[in-house]
Amino acid sequence: MKRILLVLVSVTALAYAGVAGAQTSGAHFTKGGDPVCTDIGTQLQCTAELAGLGNETVVALLEAPNATATDLLCENKGGNQAPGQNPAVPSTATGTQTIKQPKNGRASIDLSTDVPSISAKDAGCPNGNWKVIVGDVEFTSYTLTISQGGQLVVTCSGTFENAPSDNGQTDTPTCTFA
Repeated sequence: MKRILLVLVSVTALAYAGVAGAQTSGAHFTKGGDPVCTDIGTQLQCTAELAGLGNETVVALLEAPNATATDLLCENKGGNQAPGQNPAVPSTATGTQTIKQPKNGRASIDLSTDVPSISAKDAGCPNGNWKVIVGDVEFTSYTLTISQGGQLVVTCSGTFENAPSDNGQTDTPTCTFA
């Protein structure tokens, strides 16, 4: 009797584990929902639409580790502006999007990186009391990862043609499903 009960519990546990693992195994981009990433000035924006997901929270992470902040302005507390002395500062741009309850296994991704934060010193401002205004960011490469319930679903990587990017330039990354 104990052996039969143990077998039933084991089979049930394996069945639930298979269901949990299979929730995202059919994940795919919808027709017309392949990722597209666009340089929108001071940010990188990526859009995509996935189907075949489960009902758990979806998290998209966008990372552009080789960005360059340009057209830097220094602004003092009085609102006076002066150009930064450093024309381009290497930076990293990141952004996240969380979708708590995907509808019918579908999730629309629309996420942008934050504008990189550049220190007054790095921008070449007169002193640390000045605020830096980033006029543009040029992007070279980026990675978009999408996870569900803590499990990686897809990783997309892209590099802008003739990098760095120009404002309005788009790129379609190469994606690999987990």
